[in-house]
Amino acid sequence: MLNVEFLNEKATKVNSTLKKLSNILQFGEDTFLKTPMYPDRTKYYLIILYDELEAIACHIVSNIREEKVKENCLEKLSQEGVFSEKLNRIFQDFVNFKKKLFEENFNYSDRELFHLSNEIVSTLQNFFIKELAAVVKQLKEKQPKLAIPVNLVKLNHHASTVKSEIKRLNPFKGMSEEEFINNNFAIDRSRYFIVVAIDSMLWMCRHVARQSGLKPSKDCFINLAENGILEQELAKKLSEVASLRDTLADPTKDIDKHYLFRLVKSEFEEIANGFIKQIAYYIKHGKKAD
Repeated sequence: MLNVEFLNEKATKVNSTLKKLSNILQFGEDTFLKTPMYPDRTKYYLIILYDELEAIACHIVSNIREEKVKENCLEKLSQEGVFSEKLNRIFQDFVNFKKKLFEENFNYSDRELFHLSNEIVSTLQNFFIKELAAVVKQLKEKQPKLAIPVNLVKLNHHASTVKSEIKRLNPFKGMSEEEFINNNFAIDRSRYFIVVAIDSMLWMCRHVARQSGLKPSKDCFINLAENGILEQELAKKLSEVASLRDTLADPTKDIDKHYLFRLVKSEFEEIANGFIKQIAYYIKHGKKAD
C-alpha cells in the first residue's frame, strides 16, 4: 500500500539535494570548470539524488504493479507512463548517467557534467514534486477502501517481518528431528526468529483489536476469536505459541525441542500465514472470512 509519509520524507530529501546542486550550478559554466571541487561535489550530490529518486520510484512502481520491485526502479518508472515525457526523459538520462559513471567506468568531462546536471536539476525542480503529488493522488484513489481504520503501513511492515522470519527458518526445515534437537545453533536461531515473528503478530493483533473498539484482554488472539475476527482453532494455536514467547526469548530457559521442531518444520508457518490472511480479510471486509 502507498506510504505517503515515506514519499514525503524522500521528496523532502530530493528538494534539499536539488538546492545544493543548484547552489553550485548557479555560478555558471566558467566558474564550474575552473573550480575542481565543484564537479566532484556535483557527482556526489547526483549520487545522493539518484538514490532518493530510486527509492521513490521503487515504492511507486511496486504500488502500480502490486508486487515488490527493488531494482532498476527509476528506469521502470520511466516506462510506466505516469509522469510527463519530459520527466521520463530526464529519468532515463539519469539512469544512463549512473550506468556510464559506475558500471562502464566512463568519466564525464566537466563540461558534459555541468550541462547534464543543469538539465536534471531544472527539470526536476520545475516538474517533479508537482507531478509526484498528482501520481500519489491517483494511486490513493485506486487503493481499496478499508472497513476497519487501521494503520495499513505499519500492519504491512509487521506482516512483512513475520514472513521474513519464516523464511529465515527455511535452512532448518530440511533437518531430521534428531539433527535439529542436537543442533544448538539451529535451536538458538529458531527461537530468536520465532520470537521476532510473535512480537510482530502481537502488535498486529493489539492494533486491530484497538481499532475495532474491543476491550483490552490478556490474550489478544482469543479476544479476536471471541469477537468473530479470527477462527477459534487458529486463535488457540496462536495463543499457545505466544504464551511461550518469554521462554523462547530467554536462552537460559528450557524449551520442548520436539515441539520447537514441529513449529519450525511447518506448524508455525501455517499458523502465521493463517493469521495474516484472516486479519487482511477482516480489515478489508469488516467480518471474518466465511
